[in-house]
Amino acid sequence: MMKQQLSKLNKRTLIFLSVAVVLLIVVIGDRLSFNPFQNVSGSLNERLALKKELFYKYNTAISKKDSYEKELTKLKDTYNSYERKFILSKTEDLAQAKLQDYIKSVARKSGLIISRSSAQKVEIINEEPHLMLVYASVEIRDIDKVKKLQKFLYNIEYNDEKLIFIDDLKVKSTGFTTTKGVSATIKLFAVAKLEVKVLDKKVGFQSAVGSCRGLVTFLDTGVNPCSISICRPGWGSKLGLLTDRG
Repeated sequence: MMKQQLSKLNKRTLIFLSVAVVLLIVVIGDRLSFNPFQNVSGSLNERLALKKELFYKYNTAISKKDSYEKELTKLKDTYNSYERKFILSKTEDLAQAKLQDYIKSVARKSGLIISRSSAQKVEIINEEPHLMLVYASVEIRDIDKVKKLQKFLYNIEYNDEKLIFIDDLKVKSTGFTTTKGVSATIKLFAVAKLEVKVLDKKVGFQSAVGSCRGLVTFLDTGVNPCSISICRPGWGSKLGLLTDRG
């Protein structure tokens, strides 16, 4: 009788132990196997938060569509207003020749004669449309009045026909109070647009293209030309006039 009770007790204990072991295995399995779902849930929340932020940014950009279109139209109008001042040409040689002819024409209107003119380097500033900078160097001798030179430089930089800039200016004089015998060497450049692409080598943009027009200051006749200077804002350099005192 006693043995039967012990046998039943052992069986009952064995069953409880078995159930306890199974529960322990289930708990351990839950810890090891089901915890990653919590990590996945956290990662999903982060992705949703990121997409929400991106959606907000995209929605903000879309809401500014009209202002972007207005700004683009403004930029196009600005370019078109400048484009009519470009030198239009089929080749770079022809563009250089047109620049020199235009400079000579302005000089004649200012009462000056170009003694010597030569073409300088060419720089591509954009592929499409095909824009480039063309340079020319001119020399004017025997300037009898500084006002004529003053008028010439003003008409070059502030004309409404062509977009031309003064890159370098040197003036030589034989005296202090007289302008007789004054000569000037001027380097200029203009923006030219080619009708067809003829240059393969591309050169980087120059800051001069985006710069505002230069501020030119001159004094009246009878003042020492060495006090004249040209300063172009944004270029970081001051172009001074040199005087040889005889």
